[in-house]
Amino acid sequence: MPLNTRAKKRETVEALAEYAINESTEKTVKLNIPKSSIKSEAAEVVFVKANLLDISVIGCAIDSPYIIPPGVILDIKIDPTPFTNVAGGERKESVKVIGRVTSCVMKTASHYRLGVCFTKIEKEDVDLIDNFIRLSERRQAPRWDMTK
Repeated sequence: MPLNTRAKKRETVEALAEYAINESTEKTVKLNIPKSSIKSEAAEVVFVKANLLDISVIGCAIDSPYIIPPGVILDIKIDPTPFTNVAGGERKESVKVIGRVTSCVMKTASHYRLGVCFTKIEKEDVDLIDNFIRLSERRQAPRWDMTK
């Protein structure tokens, strides 16, 4: 079993995410990405639909149909249904975050696992995700926190 070196616990989740590239950098222009998914003031942004693989309060993994190199900033909208089903309550609006791609690994043809570190997330969204992770965890005993 590999050692988990993540700063925060991630929980597997089946949710729909949509992303658009926040910055039009040289890296994104050279890629085979629809120009409509690159955010700019001139045109309406079309978000790319993808599956969310796992999530923590500081990042997530997305199954993308496109290669997105590390360093690219994404605007991400996440369906809140899985979080509200586990945690209870009702929420209609998407969880909106801004994140930086930290890794891109090819899984199969046209499937790339994007590791994303959140750079901007609202406090209420952090609370929703944290509550989801806490309630989804199977263990009864609390986790050891070695940072204290």
